[in-house]
Order: sequence, then structure tokens, then C-alpha cells
Amino acid sequence: MLRHIKCYVIWREHSQQMLDFAVLISTAAPQLDHALRASIADPSVFLAKNAAFRPSEMPYATERRALPIYEETLGATMLLSIFSYFETYFFSVVDEILAYHGGEEGIEKLMRSQMSTKVRSAEAVAALTGLRTTFKPSRADKYRSYSSKLRDQPVSWPSQRFMLYGLKQVASQKKRWKSADIPDLMRNLLCMDVQDQDQNRFHLLRDARNKIAHGKALSYNLKKAIDASYFLRTLSMAVDEHVVENFMVVERYAH
Repeated sequence: MLRHIKCYVIWREHSQQMLDFAVLISTAAPQLDHALRASIADPSVFLAKNAAFRPSEMPYATERRALPIYEETLGATMLLSIFSYFETYFFSVVDEILAYHGGEEGIEKLMRSQMSTKVRSAEAVAALTGLRTTFKPSRADKYRSYSSKLRDQPVSWPSQRFMLYGLKQVASQKKRWKSADIPDLMRNLLCMDVQDQDQNRFHLLRDARNKIAHGKALSYNLKKAIDASYFLRTLSMAVDEHVVENFMVVERYAH
């Protein structure tokens, strides 16, 4: 049994690495600050050297400059990374669903095979004939009766026929999707129940991420960034569970 989609496993690994990195920096920075202060009184205090960067003209000048604002800088970096990971994850979900069902061509073949099936029984033909009429509320019971006779028949309803165009739109437009589209895609493409408060929070995080990415700010509260990470992880888990349950089902022999 499929437990997770592949891109969720990747997202989970990358987001955890970013969270672990934030823990590392939040532990190391105060320790470094303590060592720098201690070295003033005792020059023999051990201070690690960083061979990856050229030494400052004044020893540890860069570290001393960065320490007072490291939490805000780390918070901004964390939000930028985690949100970008989630954005990539969500769009990869759609690609993985399509690939699972044989790509656009495979799904289109399934859909067209359903639409090309002809109703054979006389009872079903009569029921369809009864439904080919202008809708009148007074005839609702008749419509229900006709429809019930078609439940076990290979009928492709008008609403199902519109879905082929929807597939074509997904395939042609997905390269143009942006992070702002994600809540609507969750609702209208994946048919998920998205709460308004979650949608609003997502867009607030997106706005904050954009300010960081566009150079308008490189400062974000670290606690808020950690909370954002947990929120996006919860959202990603909901997408994963919904997709596994509703989309990752072998369908090619069902018709």
C-alpha cells in the first residue's frame, strides 16, 4: 500500500534539514558569543577558525557584527527556504499525479474511453431520453427515477465531459502557476477542503517571503519562522494524505 507520494518524502527531508540547521545556528551563535566575550579576559580561550572564508582584517569582526542580528537573519533565511520548498513540493504533487496515471496522454485515453462507451439496454436508452428535456422542478421525482436507472450503466455525464478540457488546462497552464495560486488549486484541482484561516495565513507568509526574496527585508522573527515551518508541514501532510487516498489509485483497468 502506498503510504506517501514521492515528493512529500523529499519535502519532509528538506524541511527537516532546514529546521535542524536553525537549531544548530541557534545553539552555536550564543556559544560563540560567550567564547568571544571570554577571550577578552583570557586570550587562551579556544576560538574556532573558519577556513572557508578569508579572515577579517580585525579577527572575528564579521562574527561580532552578525551576532546581534543572527536570529532575525536566520528567521528570514528559514522562511525563504521553507516556503520555497513547499512551493516546489506542491507543484511536484501535480506532476507526480499525472505521471502515476500515465501522463496527460494516459489520463486522456482513460477519459475518452469512458465517453465513447455507448448505452445498450433499452431501459437505459429510455431513461436518457427522459432526461433530455428542459429542467422543471415539478418533474424532480421523474428525473430521480430516470437517473437511478442509469447508476450501473456506462453513462458519461455532461459534467464528466467538461473534465477533459480541465485536464488540458492543467497540462498547458501548470508552468505558469505561481505560489499565489496554490490555495485555489488545492480547492479546485485537488478538491480539498481548505479553511479560510489557512488560506489567509498562507498568503501572509507568501507576502513575507516575497519581501525577503525581492530584497525588501532580510529580517524575520525566528519564532514566527519556526511556526511557519510547522504550519507548512501540516499543510503538506494534508496534501499528501488527500492525494494518496483520492488520486494514487490504479484506474486504467476500471473501465
